Amino acid sequence: MFPVAAVAQTRALPGRASELRRLETLIDRLRRGEGGGSLLVHGAPGTGKTALLQHAAALATADLTVLGTTGVEAESGMPFAALQQVLMPLAADLDELPEPQSALLRRVLETGVDDARTRFALCVAVLNLFVLAGKRRAVVCCVDDVDVVDPASRDVLAFVARRVATENVVLLAAATDRVPVDTLLPGVERLPLAGLDVAAGQELLARFAPSGLTPEVAIELVQLCAGAPLALREVAGALSVEQARGRASLPVEFPRGSRSRRVYDARVGALPAETRELLLVLAADPDGLDLDVLALVADGAGLGALEPAEAAGLIHVVDGRMRFRTPLVGGGVYRSVPPDARRAVHRRIAEALDTGEPEFRLRRLWHVAAAADAPPELLAVELAEAAADVRERGDHAGASLAAERAADLSTHAGARADHLLAAARDAWLAGRPHRAGVLLTRLRPAPAAAGGSATGGMRDALRGEIELRAGSPAAAHETLIAAATRLAARDRTAAVVALLHAGEASFLTGDLRRYVDISLRALALREGGEPPDRELMFEYAAGMMALFRGRHHEAVRRLRGVLELVPRTDDPTAMTWATLAALMLGEEARAYSLTERAGAAARARGEVALVPRALELATFAQLWLGRYHGALASAQEGLRLAQDAGLENSVAFHRSMLALFSMFQGDDDTGLLHANAAAATASERGLAMPHSLASWALAHRDLAGGRAADAAGRLRALATAGGGPGYVTGRVLTAPHFVEAAVRCGDRVGAVEATDLFGRWATNTGSAAARALLARCQALVAADPADAEDAYREALRLHLLADSEFERARTELLYGRELRRRRGPSAARTHLRNAYDTFDRLGAASWAEQSRSELRATGESVRPTAPALESRLTAQQLTIARIVAQGATNREVASQLYLSPRTVDHHMRNIFVKLGVRSRVELVRLLSAEV
Repeated sequence: MFPVAAVAQTRALPGRASELRRLETLIDRLRRGEGGGSLLVHGAPGTGKTALLQHAAALATADLTVLGTTGVEAESGMPFAALQQVLMPLAADLDELPEPQSALLRRVLETGVDDARTRFALCVAVLNLFVLAGKRRAVVCCVDDVDVVDPASRDVLAFVARRVATENVVLLAAATDRVPVDTLLPGVERLPLAGLDVAAGQELLARFAPSGLTPEVAIELVQLCAGAPLALREVAGALSVEQARGRASLPVEFPRGSRSRRVYDARVGALPAETRELLLVLAADPDGLDLDVLALVADGAGLGALEPAEAAGLIHVVDGRMRFRTPLVGGGVYRSVPPDARRAVHRRIAEALDTGEPEFRLRRLWHVAAAADAPPELLAVELAEAAADVRERGDHAGASLAAERAADLSTHAGARADHLLAAARDAWLAGRPHRAGVLLTRLRPAPAAAGGSATGGMRDALRGEIELRAGSPAAAHETLIAAATRLAARDRTAAVVALLHAGEASFLTGDLRRYVDISLRALALREGGEPPDRELMFEYAAGMMALFRGRHHEAVRRLRGVLELVPRTDDPTAMTWATLAALMLGEEARAYSLTERAGAAARARGEVALVPRALELATFAQLWLGRYHGALASAQEGLRLAQDAGLENSVAFHRSMLALFSMFQGDDDTGLLHANAAAATASERGLAMPHSLASWALAHRDLAGGRAADAAGRLRALATAGGGPGYVTGRVLTAPHFVEAAVRCGDRVGAVEATDLFGRWATNTGSAAARALLARCQALVAADPADAEDAYREALRLHLLADSEFERARTELLYGRELRRRRGPSAARTHLRNAYDTFDRLGAASWAEQSRSELRATGESVRPTAPALESRLTAQQLTIARIVAQGATNREVASQLYLSPRTVDHHMRNIFVKLGVRSRVELVRLLSAEV
């Protein structure tokens, strides 16, 4: 009998929604009497194959017959051992088979004799036994570790699996990818199981890991374990407190005695000696080896010696380099030999890299240092120089490794501290905040004169910057202020940067009074005759301070000064400050252009950690421009990059924006998923902006659903969010929606106050998009119908100038609704029809339905959609269809677009209906014909 786990336990499988649903669909179909089927789940060790089979068995055990077995190595040479265990519960049914089949089956199960002459008859007998049992009570058969099941049993089970599609039988099997999967149960549909992605891995660790595990550590663990759930639980459970909190290096191999270690040790131990020797070479390099270099190190053995390791699923080629699929396996291989053997391997690699090519210099030096073949101080100097070279080329990951090794070799405390600081900075820029934090923990600045050391100040500045993006903004503020104090006398530029980051921390938490105080401290460092980069920072500080003090004319002058200076810098961080200046001035198009420039510069310089911030502002700029498709794409990319880099505060921002866009499109499931996640992080860390955006998204859902009072209540609460006088930015952003909600639920006083607040900002910016929204607000609160009509017409004119389709359609809907009530149906139809067409094209389902209802009230039915593919599908549906046409599963689409799998399933059903297709094959043909 197959072991059955509790359903509640097996449901705790993060990242496996699509796979679980696929199994559940098979069993539901079986339960309804619509036939059976078979499925082979396969993947690397520890990816959760057994848990999926247990989930299926748990679902079936209440009212279905559950059979099964688990392959055992010790019985893999005993013919029909597994089959005997599967069929034991059906022994009483043997007498109901035809006598020749019954006799054959009894004899085989009792003797284990495998006779090729009777194999076909045996397969038929087993199939008939399953069918017979299924007629009384549907059967679910689960065979785990089918790759170690004896071949005779596997052949019979494969025969059955290929023939039960129309019977009351489901056969599920699981296999580890240590042999070619094509040889296991040929002809049976397969379900590959990859490692968990970062988000799912973090969710799993949040449930099973010890308390105190930081998000940065969780991300590192997911990468080290290649997303294998079993390995994640085992490694996380073995962490020390210091490791869990990100203050010590993580393990480089699986814990001793763990199941993951036993499995992989057995795989490695079964390989030929020459393969194991080359695996040790591969394990000695932290970033994998180029195939050409690996061939040189292999000497006479050749790369063919690695084929058994590839077949065993231990290694693969990525970007031209051979790497371990699971980094901890490589660490185990490396640690399995004594130090002398490791040094010998490093020496071999260094000799192979000694080609005179500049691109190999850093890596050769790194291996020379690991082999201890040169004077330490000399090597430290050479490694630092090589790190500087690759840093200039944007290879911050390589530079970090080299600088760390230089620190290890340095005997001078000051040089060691400088090298560690450089290594940490490079790790941070490469998108490795956990590694950067561990390196900073090791950094002990050399003693300096009173006033503190520059290295100590730079350490705190970097620590504060990391905390700002990945931790607590409140803690970041204190660290950055302390850093600026230490740096002021030695490095004014670094001190001002630290203060501006501290100001951003205050901005994130909504404490604008503290932001003003920080700006004053920064401006106190101004001496006149500043270089462009520093002058830009001073103008930015002065402009934002004036803005938050309500001195709008001064703010405009200062912020325009920032935009005049930004062409003279190539620093991505300076460009993001200029982007904020442009947004505050209402120059959204220029702001978006600056975000593109900042993102391109950060990517060219290899500064991965800075890209999500640029994408935050790109999303924001496109939101104001009304470019919702572009904003959605920026938010999706930003979320992926922020998750990969462990930048949790940026993750919260992008999730809140995706919640907003999902609600715009009527995708409530995905919107709620993102809004709840963003709000949880925002509450935990005191992030005012994601909190405001998540509340805005939920209010938008209420407004689109006709729940004006609920929407007004959510948006009214934003007036008291954050510190001091409230979070002004959130209030300004949401004011147009609040005005609409307040008017619809009878709160005219609140609507007028919000219009005035929004008007003070919109008038000063000069932005056509902002002024269009202001005109709409004025129309909604106007007491005189004539004034309202004038304001609506002005809003529509300005929307055209701003090229904001979505907001223009919302204005058309509001105007049309007002016209229908005051002047009759004929006056309203054109505006309502325009609104409906736009919402339908943009995929804003809830708003399209409101427009449709208003049109029906005028006596007009909705026109049929145009035949073009782009017109038949919403933007989201078209994107999903094109990704599916490239071969992606629904789960892969959900992961790529940050939607819930349920939402993708819903969209796929609508796509099939709208396009009149019945399968993915027909969908591919249709899309190909449209190209």
